[in-house]
Amino acid sequence: MNKLNTLALAVSLLAGTQAAYALTPWTNGTPDLTVYTSGGAAQDKAYGLVVANTLAASGTVDTFADVDPATGTIGGRWTAYYFTGNANLGAGLAGKKILLEKRIYGAAGYGVVPLIANSGNGIALEQLKVIGLGSTAWVANGAKQWKQTISSTNATKYLIKAISDGGFLGVDPDILLKPKTENYPLPVNQLITGLPEGNWSLTLTSVPKTGTNAFTVVPTGGLVYGVAVTLDLYKVLQAAQKRAGSLPSSVVIGNYDEASLPNLNRNVLASILAGKIQNWEEVKIVDKTAGNTVKTLLDSSILADAGVTAPYKEATTGNNLTPVAVGRRNNGAAIGAVAYAKFLNYPSTANSFPPASTVANTAVDEDASLPIVKSPGGAADTGNLLKDWQNGTNATGFNNVPDGSAYAKRWGVAINSADRNNAVTATGTGGDPWRYIKIDGYAPTLENVAAGDYPHWAEGAVLYRTAKSTDALWATKVKLLKALADDLGSPTVASSVNTTQAWGKTGIFATTADPRGFTASIPFNTSNPVVALTHKNGVYPHADIVPVGDTNAAGGFAIQLK
Repeated sequence: MNKLNTLALAVSLLAGTQAAYALTPWTNGTPDLTVYTSGGAAQDKAYGLVVANTLAASGTVDTFADVDPATGTIGGRWTAYYFTGNANLGAGLAGKKILLEKRIYGAAGYGVVPLIANSGNGIALEQLKVIGLGSTAWVANGAKQWKQTISSTNATKYLIKAISDGGFLGVDPDILLKPKTENYPLPVNQLITGLPEGNWSLTLTSVPKTGTNAFTVVPTGGLVYGVAVTLDLYKVLQAAQKRAGSLPSSVVIGNYDEASLPNLNRNVLASILAGKIQNWEEVKIVDKTAGNTVKTLLDSSILADAGVTAPYKEATTGNNLTPVAVGRRNNGAAIGAVAYAKFLNYPSTANSFPPASTVANTAVDEDASLPIVKSPGGAADTGNLLKDWQNGTNATGFNNVPDGSAYAKRWGVAINSADRNNAVTATGTGGDPWRYIKIDGYAPTLENVAAGDYPHWAEGAVLYRTAKSTDALWATKVKLLKALADDLGSPTVASSVNTTQAWGKTGIFATTADPRGFTASIPFNTSNPVVALTHKNGVYPHADIVPVGDTNAAGGFAIQLK
């Protein structure tokens, strides 16, 4: 009898432990605190790590995410974290049941316009519905992870309208709030109605930081951005640059270590992004291995070296040209704003070139366009666009020209963050069929950013109402959002979340401009990624200016030349 009681007690304790380490709405009910956030995916990995390692008690996080019906991307639009507050969060949060929602549908612009619109009262957005749904509403996606395909047909079941409590961006908000420019955020279509968000303001010029509707803007760490190309174009660039002498003859076509990456400089990238290089026949090399013969990238010798075939040629002009395919971003995306600033000085410099206009998603428009320019609505969709161009598919709906039983294959160039597609090996196997390239001769590594050699990076921000008298839990929400923002700028978190690519370490980093006084190391230490360069001029960073050395850095400014 005693043994039976002991066994029953052990089972009871085990069940209690499991319950403590699993937080689901059908088991644990309504949370003590629900916080909605919206914004860009640039620091997506870091966001999830901060929740798991800092905000949540160990092992208590259950994750709920949407599945995009078109691409199969998990969490590409919504993710919700249900967890028990970590003891280090203190009173009001420690031990509490917390539901933290993250919407990245609409990109970084949704982290600012829907918050500060309507005099700071905000615009209600579609957020993931978790509370009120049972376990049968979800599909298990591994331990403590749940997913569901969400489309217009079931959106009313899985989405609710709520005003975001906080916004998160991979860039400072001021660079987005430029009315009548390609940076200014535009509304995306709601799933429930199929229509854009209502009451969207098109005239906001700054985040209010004083007064009754003031917002607090917390700069976070920096993020390395990258330029990616389709796999065939990657190999062609390698083959061409070997013949031109800018890559060593020893480079093996397809290899993906730092020494093997082909390069495009900022002027060429600017010309591509602005739509000035229209077809690949315009891009030529001097072949030093063949008597200084001038050749286009489509020359048969270069294609043979690369081991690829020429992509689809347009049939409209009568010249059978090979369109350049350009992946920019939707208005209001941090990835777009940073690229436009770095390569085009847009929109802050008078007379700067804007990014090329998007081509409509029809076969007729695409075949009649030189170049073909698309604006995917997310970082994941950018990768999917490159896959479509490389494989001759059309999962994204952006590649509509038929070619036999499939779709046209393109040589494409796209802007993105630099921490994706990290399953590619140094010999070029694995991962998705697209690759990052060097800019101005340097790979997008943390070390190259710290040395001032790689130009394509920016700091992010988290923003929230400073006070909100209509919300009794506002002070507690602010406490959670501030903890999130601080850790997004922490070198400890950055080290944990950063991506090791075949060509080096990349991702996010802290800066010495952080008021906590982080110190940069020479030689650069990827385990303590702190950069002594900053876009901060005055109180806040500004991605549209050239970064300079931080003379206020703890220990004094020092930079390591490479």
